[in-house]
Amino acid sequence: MTLHALLSRCLLPCAALLTVGTASTNAVAAASAASFPDKPVRIVVPFPPGGAADTFGRVLADKLGAAWKQPVLVENKPGAGGRIATEYVAKVPADGHTLLLVTVGHAVNPSLYPKLRYDTERDFTPVAMVATLPSVLAVNPAVQARSVTELVALARRAGGKMTYASSGSGSTSHIGGAQFASLADVALTHVPYKGAAPALTDLVGGQVDMMIDPVVSSVGYIKSGKLRALAVTTPRRSPLLPDVPTMAEAGLPAYQFAPWFMMIAPSGVPREIVQKLNQDIAAVLASADVRSRFEALGAEPATGSPPEAAAFLRGELDRYAKLVRSGKLQAE
Repeated sequence: MTLHALLSRCLLPCAALLTVGTASTNAVAAASAASFPDKPVRIVVPFPPGGAADTFGRVLADKLGAAWKQPVLVENKPGAGGRIATEYVAKVPADGHTLLLVTVGHAVNPSLYPKLRYDTERDFTPVAMVATLPSVLAVNPAVQARSVTELVALARRAGGKMTYASSGSGSTSHIGGAQFASLADVALTHVPYKGAAPALTDLVGGQVDMMIDPVVSSVGYIKSGKLRALAVTTPRRSPLLPDVPTMAEAGLPAYQFAPWFMMIAPSGVPREIVQKLNQDIAAVLASADVRSRFEALGAEPATGSPPEAAAFLRGELDRYAKLVRSGKLQAE
């Protein structure tokens, strides 16, 4: 028998076994996805109850729980600009039963805090985009500016003495304010708070001058006259504030900022389960009642596959790394 024939007789059974093994693995993965979830699911939110992320998380929990016939619980783990919750989820079993709802700070923290105890890309798998949420630049009525142009001129004369509030270092309101200062080429003093509620309270009280925060958080104060809205941060006007111009209309066309919300999972969750999660979340976001609830918040449901979510996150990581390097964003 030739060496070639001998090798063929040895290798063919091995190849057959490999094929059978691969098919068996695929079958197991498919069966696992089909039966998912087989126990309660947790959606971890890195912020206190009552904010936009918490609201979106609870909408998804209600709808997914009904579809899956399994409890879906929202677990709030606020603190440290989202780092506490993110570090926690990085260490849970990668079976898809624990998810994390993140926003812009997730893309900022790796540059803002270089000694994180997790790797934003290596330790997590993007599952699905959830929503985008327009923000609004609002000032205390005592501020002598009725337009963005007037505010920029006032800030330049103040030489860094004007203040902007945020709900914490690395929060969406911090990032929005830092971007505004950078693009408007003005010096502003950042005043971080432990959440949007105390920040807005001090803005209304006149302890700080301005804030860029989701429209849904500020609209009540704006409509009651306790705050003055100068511009929304998205390319289109907000249905909640139809008379307020966009930043482009207000004279700052380069400025666009819409906080986004993304569902992620620990790295290692089987691809089939990630895909099922993506499809089930997409179905929830496409339902008429959920779209109606999001519209009432001024939010837009998002779409896209897991790879598209991953590509979007990669772009955001790069974008905010540049902002941090420029010195316009610092942790306090």
